[in-house]
Amino acid sequence: MINKKIYGLTGMSGAGKSTVCDSFENAGFLIIDCDRLAREVVRKGRPCLDKLHRLFGDSVITKDGELDRRAMGNIVFSHSDKLALLNNTIYPYITYEVISMCGNTDKHFVLLDAPTLFESGIDFICDGIISVTCDKEKSIQRIMLRDNITRESAEKRLGSQHGAEYYKSKSDFCIENNGDIDTLKAKADATARKIINGN
Repeated sequence: MINKKIYGLTGMSGAGKSTVCDSFENAGFLIIDCDRLAREVVRKGRPCLDKLHRLFGDSVITKDGELDRRAMGNIVFSHSDKLALLNNTIYPYITYEVISMCGNTDKHFVLLDAPTLFESGIDFICDGIISVTCDKEKSIQRIMLRDNITRESAEKRLGSQHGAEYYKSKSDFCIENNGDIDTLKAKADATARKIINGN
């Protein structure tokens, strides 16, 4: 994108992506939360929701005309083809919103906070990829604490995601977070400076 440098941020659940986003925002980056955009594009009255209604039927729409997330979840998480259909329907709308936001900001540097960066295909608009990783045990402990869930639930969530090596192999910058929050902030600050300075 002309006069913009767009970086994608992704990584393991519980690795510390939110803290990294804070550091990049403090360094002057526009932060685009792709999870938030995913919720916005399926709101009542939006074209994406209309398309989902046509594809999945009345059962995924509440009586108030909103997306019934539980009903949709019941459909897609037991059928991989339905999950692919859902994702392939939503992702283009998210990409459109991202491109629009990038075009409307006066900031030169943009960070896409996108847990499904590669799956969505939005990495194709990025000038670089940053991943945040940590040891599996650290991730499990952080997810349990953050989301107040059992170890079994945390392990199940992690089991459905890519591991650290996957993210490292696909990234220009990898921030490993096996220490404390101050160490993570220092690494994130250093990475943001490196990008801004063109190193």
